[in-house]
Amino acid sequence: MIIEENEFDKQIEDLLNKEKTARLANNLVETLKITKQIAKLCFDTKQYSKFNELIVQLSKKRGQPKKAQIELVQMAMIELKTLPINQKLEMIDAIMKVCEKKIYLEVEYARCVLMLTQYKEDDNQIADAAKILQEVQVETYGSMDKREKLEFILYQMKIMIKKLDYVRLFIISKKIEPKNIEDDNIADLKIIYYSFLVIYYRHENNYKETAHAYSKILESLHKNKQLEATKVDFNFRIDYNTILENYSMYTILSQYSEEKEKQLKSIVSTYKYSLEALPNIQQLIQAFLGTELISTLPQSHNIQAAEIFDENIENNKQRYIDFRRQLIHHNLRIFQIYYDSVYLNRITEQIGISTQELEEEICLMMDQKLLNCKIDRILGIVDYQLKKNENDVLQEWGDNVNKVLNLIDLTSNLIKREEELFL
Repeated sequence: MIIEENEFDKQIEDLLNKEKTARLANNLVETLKITKQIAKLCFDTKQYSKFNELIVQLSKKRGQPKKAQIELVQMAMIELKTLPINQKLEMIDAIMKVCEKKIYLEVEYARCVLMLTQYKEDDNQIADAAKILQEVQVETYGSMDKREKLEFILYQMKIMIKKLDYVRLFIISKKIEPKNIEDDNIADLKIIYYSFLVIYYRHENNYKETAHAYSKILESLHKNKQLEATKVDFNFRIDYNTILENYSMYTILSQYSEEKEKQLKSIVSTYKYSLEALPNIQQLIQAFLGTELISTLPQSHNIQAAEIFDENIENNKQRYIDFRRQLIHHNLRIFQIYYDSVYLNRITEQIGISTQELEEEICLMMDQKLLNCKIDRILGIVDYQLKKNENDVLQEWGDNVNKVLNLIDLTSNLIKREEELFL
């Protein structure tokens, strides 16, 4: 029913007087009843501006019960859904003023911030959205549901990506403990989280961590392929074969280590049948695990169509360069297996690179402690047999002794087994 403005003001004034009397008398039930009547009257008459003024005013009254403030805010949150955008923003602002710095209204405050930020995002005001969001620390909210809390943090990460603020993106990502998202009920959020980490590490050209993030996404998809329907912003494809391809390629792009070799072997064993759909990737992994020379021409491996080289993804040219570098480094490690020393021109003939580039790559590998050699430029030789120091000699002797003792122990056990069977 539409009430004339004078009558409305009179009713509000009467209700405020009753509210004051009940509040000062510490009559919680009556106070709750009257505050609800005030809110309902404003909503029925569509006096939203007056309600915004009253909700802030009532929250500041001396002795105002927490329960009354909570009820008012919750009624306002429900009414928000029916309002046009301008009135909605005004009410959100009023609710945030009421909720600010109040633990018992922290969830409602976070929800209002989220709604306001989404409006800013839709209006392409990304800097303003980021400024509002970064002030909310939902990870400390004990009353917020786990899923809602994670969704809020993921939204913070999304806005930082849109703002291209990768430093703050990384800081926000640390609010989520990886062990806290290892839950099948929130597997979709786990995929979104690691997708955002992929975007960050890809920007930083950190191939090892990018591969790790892809492995976590693949782990979830391997358990439940229905998760491919998970929607991620920034044109991030959640497709099983694409994720497996990227996981494999970023592992290959990472610097050589024993861990990298184990990871490649794990990919082959765990995703053996899935790799059959990606024959070029499968062959490439086998080549890197083998002890034979491979072509240093990236195009010869038929992976130009791989997503990591997509022109629409930043740093694609750098990844192409780094892929070629890994092909060269693999071949230089293979030479170390078969040769004590070898001529530089022999290596350049075999792997098809210039002498200058070869020297640069050998120096880089030595700096990364991936090769143990020296270059004799006068003779044009790479010498892999360097003089060992006392500690290295002693370590090698100790390892050899252990190998002999293990063989003796194994032989003794086999002999004993034979004796038990036949004697």
